[in-house]
Amino acid sequence: MAFDASRFVVGDEWAYRLRDTAPSERVRIKAVTPKKSTASIEVEFPDDDHRVQTVPSSRLKTRWADVEAYDTQQAAWQRIADFELDSVEQSAVGTVYSALIPEEVTELDWRPVENATIIKNRTALAEILQVSVEEILAKVEWFTTDEGTIVSPAGTIVIAEAACRDHSHTILEHVIEEEAEARHKCKHGGPHPFRKGEESSPEWEYQWYRKYVRPQHELLRQWCGHRAVAAHERLTAAEAENHRLDLLVVQLIKALDLAGETAQAEQFAEEHERDRITPYLARPVVDRPLHWSEMPVREVKVYRRRHW
Repeated sequence: MAFDASRFVVGDEWAYRLRDTAPSERVRIKAVTPKKSTASIEVEFPDDDHRVQTVPSSRLKTRWADVEAYDTQQAAWQRIADFELDSVEQSAVGTVYSALIPEEVTELDWRPVENATIIKNRTALAEILQVSVEEILAKVEWFTTDEGTIVSPAGTIVIAEAACRDHSHTILEHVIEEEAEARHKCKHGGPHPFRKGEESSPEWEYQWYRKYVRPQHELLRQWCGHRAVAAHERLTAAEAENHRLDLLVVQLIKALDLAGETAQAEQFAEEHERDRITPYLARPVVDRPLHWSEMPVREVKVYRRRHW
């Protein structure tokens, strides 16, 4: 479908920007050359000795009569471009928004500022986060348009972290499911994400996990409140409680034995030792795939009965 150049009329005055961040300049259209997906516009700069230049249609932003409103909005976009998310943060934000925040409440925006957030329903967002939207806006840059409240990329991180804190169970369950899947792929390989119809090797899957998946999971855990100090405190408390209960179980088994229920006491003692929960059972551990030379070898002797 050919580009519609009918809105560019010879003699009209438009606002021209050499770059998105450059100041607006007044130009007058002298000629229009339509192309398939754009148009070449010959313009005159009345404020620059009537200089004539051919520019792409994408550089003509708005009619000169509306330039003040356009410049105000562009200044607002530039003001909120205060933070750039890396690939790990982008993946983590995408996971949180997909799992917890519907698109009719907030939406990630990519142009002209990557990873800005459009808040469409403040009341619904406050209910999800259990934090007032005004409290979030007080920490970051933002402005309002007809679409809603536009929040800076730094604000996107604040929203994602607040959602994780209030819905940590949902996010951590998602992380554990992905780690179990990654563990399987790091042992057996799987469908290659970039080469249709091909299988990836366990080694490739492990490198992908270390470079992209694990950093995202650790960031999500941090947003859920599992920071280093808090995790250490929880671990210390859990170990102390486990030791207390372990001593109590031993005393109960002894009391059961003294009461004459020796068989049942022995059964409970065996189960108590056999069914202990270790970190390897509580959380999937994604291991490096072993090279064939590292595989353990077991020699099995086979005895065959001689037939005389």
